[in-house]
Amino acid sequence: MAGRSTWPKMRFQHPTPVEAQPSKNGHVHVRLRNPDETKPAGASLRGRFGRPLPLIGALLVVLALAGYWSVYSATTHRTPVLVAAHDLQAGTVVRSADLRVAELAGDAGTMAALVPERELDTVLGRELTAPVPQGSPLPRATVASAGTGPAAFTLVVPAMRALGGALNPGDRVTVLATFESGAGARARAVARGLRVLTVGTAPEGLDRASASIPVTVALPDPSLAAGLALANTEGKIDLLREGGRGRTAPIPPASAQGG
Repeated sequence: MAGRSTWPKMRFQHPTPVEAQPSKNGHVHVRLRNPDETKPAGASLRGRFGRPLPLIGALLVVLALAGYWSVYSATTHRTPVLVAAHDLQAGTVVRSADLRVAELAGDAGTMAALVPERELDTVLGRELTAPVPQGSPLPRATVASAGTGPAAFTLVVPAMRALGGALNPGDRVTVLATFESGAGARARAVARGLRVLTVGTAPEGLDRASASIPVTVALPDPSLAAGLALANTEGKIDLLREGGRGRTAPIPPASAQGG
């Protein structure tokens, strides 16, 4: 048919790489190279520079897991610490009723600044140098160091004359002394508003009604020590625990005529 080429359609393919090799007799030998043997230069470069990537990725995963584990361990390990059971003001002498135990988690530095449960006995009877709100952990810095407290005096009082031994550190007491003479007896308040620091226990095997216990009180004024010492040796001492409203109420002396 006119206008239509009679040449068969030709399919063009990528030229097959040809490798020319010299021979001994001067003729050139031509060898067709297998396409499978030909590797693109780009693929070789990618293989060369891409091999370290899986190793770097694995290393990053390991580092991430290690960091996560350290944070997880620090935040899940809980330590029992002392917490304020109610609002504690500066100057409060710590009693067992002032504290409760809670388990907290944190880094080593944070936990080291708090008082753990196992050190409860070391803070009882100690004074707070700063307020601690209810529910807050007790910082070590707020507990006064031993030996930095006020002057103190120890009274030896029959347990039944010291609220039956129900006094606690932190209570405030009035010391009443009764002196007897031939003309009768006279009782008066020797000191008021003394803060109880420690309360001892009666020795084993003694009658509770007659046993005496040591009660150590803080002295805001050391000059009170002489009057307390005289009352402790020459008189009979009774301890009055003061309430919140009765601290300023006057306590007049009382006397009884001898018979």
